[in-house]
Amino acid sequence: MRRILILVGALVVAAALAIGLGLLLRSPRASAELVSPLRGRTAASADARLLAAPLDRFGLELLGREGRTEAGNIVISPLSVHDVLSMILNGARGRTAAEMRSTLGLGSLPPSAVNQAWADLIASAQAGRRPAVQIANSLWLKSGVPFSPAFLDTNRNYFAAAPRALPGDPAAAADAVNGWTKQRTAGLIRQIVDPSYFNDQTILALVNTVHLKTAWAVPFAAAQTTPAPFTLADGSAVQVPTMSGPLGTLVARRASYDAVALPTKGPVTVWVIVPKGAQTPETLVAAFEKSGLAGVYEAAKQTSIMLALPRFKTSFAAPDLKPELAAMGMPLAFSPEQAELQGIVASGTPGRVYIQRVVHKAVLDVNENGIEAAAATAGIVGATSVPYAPLTIRADRPFLMVVSLKGSAAPLFLALIRDPRS
Repeated sequence: MRRILILVGALVVAAALAIGLGLLLRSPRASAELVSPLRGRTAASADARLLAAPLDRFGLELLGREGRTEAGNIVISPLSVHDVLSMILNGARGRTAAEMRSTLGLGSLPPSAVNQAWADLIASAQAGRRPAVQIANSLWLKSGVPFSPAFLDTNRNYFAAAPRALPGDPAAAADAVNGWTKQRTAGLIRQIVDPSYFNDQTILALVNTVHLKTAWAVPFAAAQTTPAPFTLADGSAVQVPTMSGPLGTLVARRASYDAVALPTKGPVTVWVIVPKGAQTPETLVAAFEKSGLAGVYEAAKQTSIMLALPRFKTSFAAPDLKPELAAMGMPLAFSPEQAELQGIVASGTPGRVYIQRVVHKAVLDVNENGIEAAAATAGIVGATSVPYAPLTIRADRPFLMVVSLKGSAAPLFLALIRDPRS
């Protein structure tokens, strides 16, 4: 059989989609403390499988849109972005909720089924003593904002999104969120937000991280990795370190592509899809947007091949997915004038809640031993005029006052105020 040269772009498509379908991995690694949803069930359930098709279609469309506007390699985690938007959806109402549900591909699934599916997916992914995948969520709340208890409880119970205090200072807020993200992505993603993302209207940040690491079932021999030609989109050839070796696996051969399944030591398969003829990764993504990937899996048959696969590490950052998500069908959620996200705050709270931005980063590392990937998504939520009560300390009883010099902190004046009238 002819030697298959795997295109980096195609691998990124397959690996990112594998993440989105809930990679259930098993290999030891250092990690932050795992927290599973209170309502999550680790046994396979019909509810957990409900997310496969929505993540498939959502991820393909988002990947296609990024591919049309961004140059270079693109890697995304559909699971991470969908997760954050699904948490926000629990506070959406009216037309805004309808748009978000359509964009997320949820069809007629009731909210209860969607939330249960997420709880089961997260719990199952992290089952076992030393799981090789982490899916972590957090809610960063501005002090004094009257958040809806139902919104907080739902995201805590089904997404394990623990409420945390969002510092009022933008730099401190960014440091807190970035520190949490770095810890839960094994240091692969050190910064997901910037201080400029936070302003006076920001009331909430919803953050998701995904980290996975697993080994190939049959590792590539490092001695077999050699420079080999890789043809770029413009037709020019470059030399890249290329792994190679025999493989007995599932292969789907079609007129427009060859698809190869790379087994791992965990219950996950990474599919590599190689365009044929005039096809490109972009044209394949466009076709899969309409048909999904079920046809690839159904056509695969056990075959013995020689596989050649570039060794690479790539990363991608989208500072704001608002244009893509709005174009995918949910513009109202980003409108300060029209968004219906009032379910995030307590009933009767004045003002309008809206999404300020959705930021996403992802890293993908493929080598002779296996695959490691990490992703993070932050949804920044603002409010036009939601009142909040900042921390208040009242000097309404006798108190001390200290007037100290800057630098040395030497007390210049000390006072004990028993009666301010004197």
